[in-house]
Amino acid sequence: MTVGWVAASTRGRALVGRIVGADRSRALVALDWPEARHALTSTGYGRDLAADATRHEARHAAMEATSWQLRVLAGWLPPGQGRLARLFAAPLEIANIELHLASLDGEQRTESALRLGSLATAWPQVARCRSTDAVRTVLTTSVWGDPGGVDRASFALGLRLGWARRLAGQSPVLERWAKGGAAVLVARERFAFDRELNHPTSDVADNLLGRRWRTANSLAEFRHHLTDAASWSLVGVENPEDLWRAEAAVARRVEAESVPMAASSKPDRSVVIGIMSLMLIDLRRVLAIVELAGRGPDPVEVFDAVA
Repeated sequence: MTVGWVAASTRGRALVGRIVGADRSRALVALDWPEARHALTSTGYGRDLAADATRHEARHAAMEATSWQLRVLAGWLPPGQGRLARLFAAPLEIANIELHLASLDGEQRTESALRLGSLATAWPQVARCRSTDAVRTVLTTSVWGDPGGVDRASFALGLRLGWARRLAGQSPVLERWAKGGAAVLVARERFAFDRELNHPTSDVADNLLGRRWRTANSLAEFRHHLTDAASWSLVGVENPEDLWRAEAAVARRVEAESVPMAASSKPDRSVVIGIMSLMLIDLRRVLAIVELAGRGPDPVEVFDAVA
């Protein structure tokens, strides 16, 4: 235990105290959108949330708020531990990279890139790229690794498997989560999208899942070929169209295991990992609230299924 971990744990718990949480999320998603938006302004996501924000603007504001929270927490980490905060900011950097790729493909986007500050890895270089080939070159020489192509699908899978690879090297619990998440990603690519993984993304999958997944011709066979460390996320999922349930199962397990980590009385690295994990899980919920509040006959039922 060091003073830095104690300070980071204390500050992190204060930040977690302002997340929405599971119970309040269910209440918010049952509201009409203007009411849900107003309620979010009193949470940790209200920092950049305008009173008249559209859903699109609210989504961006929620991600900005999470970026700010992670930057604050990073400032309290012991010297040399900033890479931990950068690891948990990876989904936000992916969002920036994919926004830039969309603009390179000619899409008209109104939102600005998320402010990552010291949490960025490859993003400052990617932001200056003027072609998808250049983006791939930057990523290949960065912690993300080569996505294996310049189409949007290759970038999407390559970035997410690259994050899983980075997570897996940090601790046993992160390895377990990363492998379960990677199993869902690869299963979706092969059996929902009917796409084979390119090289070197397939090699990253091998490192996380072993090589036997390559020979699977069905989702059931794929799950059978995985180790217990990876197959847990696919338990009970019989059809490719139900893989969204596996994604939700990963989020639920991450949260269930993060809560006691964050609450531990021994402030250390695992406490901060639990805190940052809860931040990302809560962001996932808030994005679901923004999407679902006031929509459909029973948004709570949909929310419970996906979040």
